[in-house]
Amino acid sequence: MKAPKAIVVLAAAIATGAAWPWFAAHRAQASSPPPAPIQTDYLRRNALIAFYERQALRDSTDQITRRMLGSEYLQRFRETGDLNDVTRALAVANDSLRLQPQGNLQALGVIASSDVALHRFAAALTAEESAVNAAPFDDNARAQTASILMEMGRYQRAGRILGHPVEGDPNPTWMSIRARYDELTGDLAGARVQMEAATAIVDRMITIPAYTRSWYHTRGAQLAFEAGDGAGAAREFDEALRIFPDNAMALLFESKLYRARRDWRRALAAATRSAELYPLPQTLGYEAVALRALGDFVTASHTDALIRAEQRLFNAQGVNDRLLAMYYAEHGEHLSDALRAARSDVIKRGDEIYADDTMAWVLAAMARWNDARVYALRATRYDTADPELEYHAGVIAWHTRHPSEARRRLRAALDADPEFHPVYAGEARRLLEAIGE
Repeated sequence: MKAPKAIVVLAAAIATGAAWPWFAAHRAQASSPPPAPIQTDYLRRNALIAFYERQALRDSTDQITRRMLGSEYLQRFRETGDLNDVTRALAVANDSLRLQPQGNLQALGVIASSDVALHRFAAALTAEESAVNAAPFDDNARAQTASILMEMGRYQRAGRILGHPVEGDPNPTWMSIRARYDELTGDLAGARVQMEAATAIVDRMITIPAYTRSWYHTRGAQLAFEAGDGAGAAREFDEALRIFPDNAMALLFESKLYRARRDWRRALAAATRSAELYPLPQTLGYEAVALRALGDFVTASHTDALIRAEQRLFNAQGVNDRLLAMYYAEHGEHLSDALRAARSDVIKRGDEIYADDTMAWVLAAMARWNDARVYALRATRYDTADPELEYHAGVIAWHTRHPSEARRRLRAALDADPEFHPVYAGEARRLLEAIGE
């Protein structure tokens, strides 16, 4: 398997597939042109970076080239998963800011985005707030601030920022972040409308990077999956991969879709390809589950060993993987490691919904039901329309003697999607029968 030099989980991205592509604002035209041709900018990324690197070496006072180079490093990171590009981006963006400290919004944006990738959320927030202070009416900076606040569980403040754009009509970046807010705070239908509209605009942008355009379709697919729209999710994943075939995140979540449907061969194919590009522990976990379902226990055991190796890489990089914690909780193994990762996530993110859900489910796997209940209540405080989150909270409610809540949450999970998980959906039905009316 070909692995990148270093790997990292992107923000809450990964917990829900959200890693916001931060790029300059664009406007839709009054008339609606057909979809733009797909760019192959990623094929020129290395050459463009080499050009900017040479320019930066020629002139030690050129702050513009440095901030542009930082943006290119970040784009290559999104495309390949090489964490070294994040550290490079951070270094040149700080150089640019040192050379031009006033009004250098692009450098501040690169710094903030780099800090998010490194899970340094407080530092990211400081950088983005500096951008807002420099340009109070810049909707990109304001929306990106709201995105970071959501990563830290500060939803009320994020909601106030996202109440309306200052510049008039919202741009796709704003709309995608607003969709994330709507998704987390219980308005999944509204989130899908926002994301569909944003994606339609992006599809008409002739200069948009292929990965960014693919990302919008991946987010649409994730929202469709949460809503139980498997056919819509499959269509959006197909489009995301048509636009950018090496989108490891799209392949990862496509594997999750087929896993839920018990389409093990497609789940394995998507997970294997994703792991070849970007060997996240979660991806390897999906691969191992599919291998076992298909009867290949030997290869599955080898994949399990890779998961442990990747865990050590994450620990060495200082980037914890809460999805690895969730994988261990789901399988009832390495629970002390899972608890350490979950606690680290809570420390870094604060009272963020999926950090709370991870803690709740790890504690549940350890049969620490009363402790799990505290975090489950936090995770569901906005009634986020995620079937797995509802299922976790429902099981914990049942074990802590709250049968009415357990019944409501388990029904909500199954109503959203009767096939939301290859195991948990059946468990939810069996538990509902045990609870009774």
